Amino acid sequence: MSPGVLSYSATCIPVPALSRRQRTWIALYSLDAGHRDRAEVLQQNNVTEADLTEFEESWLQMRCRLDQ
Repeated sequence: MSPGVLSYSATCIPVPALSRRQRTWIALYSLDAGHRDRAEVLQQNNVTEADLTEFEESWLQMRCRLDQ
């Protein structure tokens, strides 16, 4: 199996790993939803504070489009 690809065992279909931007967006949604342990959210999503800063604007833009 290629690096960066996950396998869903029930079907054995390769599933691409999430990008750093996607993992950061998930972390931002989690933090916005009120999860209090910021360090845990960052660790679970394998992102950093720098990633949050880098992708926060694109996350906000995406949220605005979804709210319309």
